[in-house]
Amino acid sequence: MSAVTSDSTSTSTAGRALNPKAAVPVLLFSFVFCLVLDNGFKFMTKPIAESLDLSVSTASLQATLAGILIGIGAVVYAALADSISIRRLMMVGVGFVAVGSLLGFFFQGVWAMVLVARIIQTAGLAAAETLYVIYVTKYLSEADQKTYLGFSTAAFQGSMLIGTLTSGIVATYISWPVMFLIALILLLTVPFLIKTVPEEQQTKGKLDVFGLLLVAEIATAVMWFMQEFKLWWLLAAVLGIALFVWHIRSHSGALVSPSFFTNARYVTALVIVFVVYMVQLGYVAIVLPYMVDELYGISLDGAAYILAPGYLCAVIVGVLSGKIAKFLSSRQAIIAAISLITIALLIPAVFVGSSVATVVVSMILFPSGFALMYAPLVATALENIPAEKTGVAIGFYNLTINIAVPVGIAVTAKLVDMRPTFLSSLSIASTESQGVAATNLWFLAVMALVGLAVYLVSDRVITAKTAQN
Repeated sequence: MSAVTSDSTSTSTAGRALNPKAAVPVLLFSFVFCLVLDNGFKFMTKPIAESLDLSVSTASLQATLAGILIGIGAVVYAALADSISIRRLMMVGVGFVAVGSLLGFFFQGVWAMVLVARIIQTAGLAAAETLYVIYVTKYLSEADQKTYLGFSTAAFQGSMLIGTLTSGIVATYISWPVMFLIALILLLTVPFLIKTVPEEQQTKGKLDVFGLLLVAEIATAVMWFMQEFKLWWLLAAVLGIALFVWHIRSHSGALVSPSFFTNARYVTALVIVFVVYMVQLGYVAIVLPYMVDELYGISLDGAAYILAPGYLCAVIVGVLSGKIAKFLSSRQAIIAAISLITIALLIPAVFVGSSVATVVVSMILFPSGFALMYAPLVATALENIPAEKTGVAIGFYNLTINIAVPVGIAVTAKLVDMRPTFLSSLSIASTESQGVAATNLWFLAVMALVGLAVYLVSDRVITAKTAQN
């Protein structure tokens, strides 16, 4: 989920003249609607591949590149919101969505144009997914912020459900390009944005364009390396990382300061986020559609219905996250969450092809684990971050999530295309398709376990050092 906190100390006269809560409904609707579209298109990878005669890994570019852009857009819009009004930025975002959607629909038979259309569309989706959180932190009281920001976690899980259901129905009963037309519903928000969202901002922001370009270069190079395993992509990623380190060390206005990477808990949280969130859409957007189609003969809309109970549970977990925190410490919640994610992957991995009920159970545990993990992991990451740096820290945290997700999609899509079966002996698989599914699920489960191991070891080491000091 993209979420960036911004400075709330200064608002315009125009902003004060309006009831700040009046804009919340339209911004929240835009936030949820754009998440639905984003997740819906991620679930469209298989239909797009079949329609345009592409490999799954190639078709997944429309999701992976879009995911990277969402992450970078979170930081870009956060920086621009200090010098440009949220209303204007939202209008620009709606414009990008409209142009990209029309382009994608009218050139639906040309893969290059579909990819360009998704990139343009996503540049607009990133605005709504980011500016809702910024608006809440700028204009609402601290008490109201807790309420309305709490909605964002539940909204993210709900959007996964609605997005997959919508994309499944559209792909099965209509045609996948219709998703581009559905995106145009966002145009209906324009009159309400003009009426309710303040126009002027007084603070001034500074955008680290070079830093953002380096982050984009690193993420893209890693993604392409995972797709093609060509050495030059790995070298490009290493070069990008070296330049990024130099940039943040030598420029005071860089995207992040070097001090972020001397904070052990923050760095550990970023590593865990990157590893575990690579698993999320790799399973839901790639392995699950493959599995239900190849093993159970269930259409895409049927796969979406399999997801429904799980995401409903995840919404409930998100809404109740505050109450859950009264019973579980952050450490206990993180361990429980990653354990749920791992178990959710191991059930269909071991009992692959036995019954669709195993997939349903898996999809009840899987999203609930992510809903349980988000808040305590954020709290752990920010534990020793100064208050004035919290906004940047959250922005980079969510940027890491949005880079990890498309990289995970790319890696998993490549594995599905390669059809490996070397881990099928760890399951009851009896056919090649079952072996492919089992191997991919075991791979994702091991990744989740790596994330858990990193957390347990680092938490013990950091706690011991803190006690000594």
